[in-house]
Amino acid sequence: MDPREQQQTKWLTINRITALTDGVFAIVMTLLVLSLEAPEPHEITNIVHLKHLLMNQWHVLYIYFLSFLILANFWIANHSEFSHLKATNIIHLWYSIIFLMFTALLPFTSQLSGDYPHYWLTQGCFHLNMFLISATFLMSWQYASYKRRLIKDNVSDNLLKYIQIRIWVTPIVAILCILLAFFIPNYSSIPYILIPIIHRIIVPKYKKRSIADKE
Repeated sequence: MDPREQQQTKWLTINRITALTDGVFAIVMTLLVLSLEAPEPHEITNIVHLKHLLMNQWHVLYIYFLSFLILANFWIANHSEFSHLKATNIIHLWYSIIFLMFTALLPFTSQLSGDYPHYWLTQGCFHLNMFLISATFLMSWQYASYKRRLIKDNVSDNLLKYIQIRIWVTPIVAILCILLAFFIPNYSSIPYILIPIIHRIIVPKYKKRSIADKE
């Protein structure tokens, strides 16, 4: 970063961006629960009817837990990214803002998905939202790590590769879910369960190399 750019962006600090991110994620993760609705008393005639109404909520509950856990994963990954940055700039800031913009849409698309599980359009909107969140997060990291533009000097190249591979997993899975939405809409979100499995099976070799580099 040249001195003129430093002068123009000296007011930008990593702490300010992480504070904004924490605030947005806290609000979004709280709003997700609003998609859950308890049956109205006048709708219930007996215990069998109550069980039936609750069973009809299974997809809403599934989408709630899925969305919450994926957001938690993004929040952790975002803090991990910023822990490796030595600085930020206006371009990186805008990547972060666009990432948060798509993140803030998730309560809307998750409610669409939960309320209308049998329609490819509603499921596609949810998966597209997931893709846009993960894609903008990926672009933010690629911008920061390109030629180590904003990366701390003590961060190894293998660690950068490890982080990038982890980030790539979610947008690829989201694309798969979009395709499945055309054929099996109410089961199209199942591949998201593969994300932690892929992280455990495929990615660890890069993590071991990055740890070895540190030692």
